[in-house]
Amino acid sequence: MVNDNAQNSIVSQIIESNENYIQNELIPFLSIPSNTLNKKGIDDAKEYILSYIADFCENIEVIEGDINPLILARVNGESKKQLLIYMMYDTQPITNEKEWISEPFGAKIKQLSPPLNDLGDCLISRGAFNSKTPLLNFLSVLKLLKKLSKLKISLLLLFDGEEEMGSPSLINFIKTHKSVFKDVIGAYYPAAKQNISGEAVLKLGYKGILSITITISTDNSEPHSSFSGLIPNPILDLISLINEIYLHQKFKIKSLARSYDVSKETLSLIEKLSNMINMQKIKKKAGINSLAIQDPKAAFIEYLFGPTFNISTLKAGYLGEGFKNNIPNSAKSNIDIRFAHDISVNEIFEEIKAIVDKFSSRSRSKVELIKNMGYDGSRISEQSIIVKNLINSFEILGVSTEIWPISAAAAPLSQIKNHLGVEFVVGGLGIGGHAHSPNEFIQLKSIIDSRLCTFYYLDQF
Repeated sequence: MVNDNAQNSIVSQIIESNENYIQNELIPFLSIPSNTLNKKGIDDAKEYILSYIADFCENIEVIEGDINPLILARVNGESKKQLLIYMMYDTQPITNEKEWISEPFGAKIKQLSPPLNDLGDCLISRGAFNSKTPLLNFLSVLKLLKKLSKLKISLLLLFDGEEEMGSPSLINFIKTHKSVFKDVIGAYYPAAKQNISGEAVLKLGYKGILSITITISTDNSEPHSSFSGLIPNPILDLISLINEIYLHQKFKIKSLARSYDVSKETLSLIEKLSNMINMQKIKKKAGINSLAIQDPKAAFIEYLFGPTFNISTLKAGYLGEGFKNNIPNSAKSNIDIRFAHDISVNEIFEEIKAIVDKFSSRSRSKVELIKNMGYDGSRISEQSIIVKNLINSFEILGVSTEIWPISAAAAPLSQIKNHLGVEFVVGGLGIGGHAHSPNEFIQLKSIIDSRLCTFYYLDQF
């Protein structure tokens, strides 16, 4: 570790530079509309990153992807061994723009509406929480450490421009270029993971995810509904098909119909957590007003381990004003499934495909199933050095840690573990929320702790 005097000097420089950093580096980056399918915004974000890291990286490569480029950069430290740093520079698109309190990529400093006004000033922007702020916070500290020649471990920076679309180029690159990662001893994804009370939340794994599209269509025009007894209705067919996969809040496919097998170690951790977790605070941060499960402990267990079936898109029929009594000729649904079960995403997809094939064989409509993306879940041990170092960095800053056995979210971490054989941890300080929703935010005063946490984390290697 850096000696006390040098450490204090670095800490002072991070603190003293913080306001300038926010105004002149972070806000311009957040102002770039880098949602995944916005080619200009993605290109601008890529160029911003390339310019930012140019002075402290020994080697930088831009790798063309299926949708957007990957950026791979090497940063030499005192040790030859590398820590892989995974970061994403794409964001979700903007929906419900009228619900935003400021322009979605305006990166304005505002106070949120009650009850989140207790957080004080926040930066409001798509990507402020998930996860352009943690990305640049990390790079700003790395830039300083390289300038002072105080970086202990070498780093391999990997910037993903397709995370919100399932990271197809990242997964392919990892599979086909394993030699690039031969000196990697672990992987870290910088993130803002404090709850609104200030505790750090560290999750020892992520769910797997499967995203599919089902389209049902006929070759009819859209005749009057008086013919509905004679011809197929794709909307009705789609509803019937979905109900053969998921009905009454339960999966009908074998792999996810069975209960999740919770280990004794996990049960002990849940018991400890359930006495600490305040579901009201989770709801508050996420912008949730009502839950389907009222018992707090049962809701928390279901949140962590229950498989989810979500219809994010359902397009069909007449969507204009008034009424039109016709029979639609197509219906389309985008569905995402998240699971904690220790099973392959391919097993889930094949079960769904078998149901779709059987349904299609007896349907008068044309049925199409598309696998958009998917990856398995991942786990990491609490005893891993990359986990312990992260917890230590929180403790140095006087922040306590909640250890969760798994996250309810999904991330492509299993691909890194499966193909590279290294463990992966996600975490860091910073209070933020509303990922994928209006008024995504990062609390302004928590940015300094996010940057200091990065320094202490890297210093321990």
